[in-house]
Amino acid sequence: MRNPEAAVVLHQLTKHGSPIPDRSRLVDFQPLDPSNRPAPFKRFPRLETRPLPADIGGTGIAATDVLSGRAKAPPSQFDGTVLARLLFFSAGVTRTTVGGRSYFRAAMSAGNLHPVELYVTCGDLPGVDAGVHHFTPREFGLTTLRSGDWRRALALTAAEPAVATAPCTLVLTGIPWRTAWKYGERGYRHLYWDAGTLLANLLAVAEAHGLPARVVLGFADSEVARLVGVDAVEEFPLALVVLGSAGEPAAPPGPERIEPLDVEVAPLSPRPLTFPLITETQEAGALRDREAVVAWRAAAGRGGEPASPIDVPETAERLSIEEVILRRGSTRVMRRVAGPAELLRWGMAVASRPLPGDFAPGEASVLEHCLSVHAVADVEPGTYRWQAGRLEPGRRGDFREATQQLCLNQPLGGDSAYTTFHCSDLDSLLETLGSRGYRVAQLEAGVVAGRLALAAFTLGYGATGLTFFDDEVSRFFATPVACMLVTSVGVPAYRSTPGGMPRAAAELAGFDPLMERLSRQLHRAGR
Repeated sequence: MRNPEAAVVLHQLTKHGSPIPDRSRLVDFQPLDPSNRPAPFKRFPRLETRPLPADIGGTGIAATDVLSGRAKAPPSQFDGTVLARLLFFSAGVTRTTVGGRSYFRAAMSAGNLHPVELYVTCGDLPGVDAGVHHFTPREFGLTTLRSGDWRRALALTAAEPAVATAPCTLVLTGIPWRTAWKYGERGYRHLYWDAGTLLANLLAVAEAHGLPARVVLGFADSEVARLVGVDAVEEFPLALVVLGSAGEPAAPPGPERIEPLDVEVAPLSPRPLTFPLITETQEAGALRDREAVVAWRAAAGRGGEPASPIDVPETAERLSIEEVILRRGSTRVMRRVAGPAELLRWGMAVASRPLPGDFAPGEASVLEHCLSVHAVADVEPGTYRWQAGRLEPGRRGDFREATQQLCLNQPLGGDSAYTTFHCSDLDSLLETLGSRGYRVAQLEAGVVAGRLALAAFTLGYGATGLTFFDDEVSRFFATPVACMLVTSVGVPAYRSTPGGMPRAAAELAGFDPLMERLSRQLHRAGR
């Protein structure tokens, strides 16, 4: 078990609103320097990208059924079209601004920076050759990095036999500079938040296909990094997702030894920066070999119990999960009006469904949720905790202004119908899982935020993730647990333009005026 000290130090030094005890540990740089902005897409100049099918359609399965765990989809054959659908609705480009200056993806990302990359490790599939491939969201294709069947090698390094026979396993990696360009060392948290929101979409679409999906956080980091050709500093592995039912392994079995890749990658920016504290924290949680993976997973308590289904709201529109994902966008302005009871009760039940993974026993979670309810039908304004599928009341009263202040004085924190603070007992978690436990808490918070957004948009409302003053949140809710992430849920002040399908992204003509309006609102709030 690795010493959790590095995660503790990073968490303390990246808190908003608290004195920084040792600034010498932080990199002194100019955030948001336009001359050094990271490229939004990773490119391999000398490798060919093969297009994925753009005519991917959808499952047609209602989002309410999927999110409630009640989808009745028969298992799908795993082929190139299913893979394309999973990749697009989790990480594909769905919207652009006029002229293509900015690109928006299917899942939420802080600052629209999207630091998470996806790699596909698969056997031979109808339409996709066996290999290790990089997903290119802009072109909507796959760039082959290694040919052949590498599932066995990945299974060994993850101590996860199912990887060797599942049709596909995705490797999620994070590029720290792409998010630290704006957020500095706090961007480490954003890597896992963004991976979580992406997973919320991916798991939902997999469920709509009747495909088993399992998130794996136990793996030998350096081996997985070598497999996908990253250096574990400027880009490092975050999670694996095993997709599909076990089939026949390749014959003959693929290679076990992973040799380094030698491929040219386009520069990320003119002067990319590395952040020693981010590198140190990631390395402190690294597992060195298969034996370390097995020991870590034993400490975590291997998961596997299915999530219990929840009741479907009767009044919800029967949109498919794909339609909801295309409808979803980070709500930037909300109106101070009441939302229905199911926006809170069903939304929180959906968001807190247990994750299929290897990092928590049974239906356990490493999170608890503190809420500030402002305007929800049949729920008195005040503070609450969401526990065991129920709202537990705290203090009564109107806490809109206080909640806005907790969210770095962002109006969305107080204008919402309710705002949820996703928290974790870090002391206990880090004692059990070491520094790697910090990854677990941040990633699960991202999944919960992503699911909460999907639930809100399913009901015709809106949501967005927010940052926060760390210690002030704990004091406000009188709790020793630490806030990981915040989600604001409420009534949008405008209607989002639905996203487009692959290679047909919707153009956001009104995006710039909206951002000007938001800037003025934030300026007034900051006075």
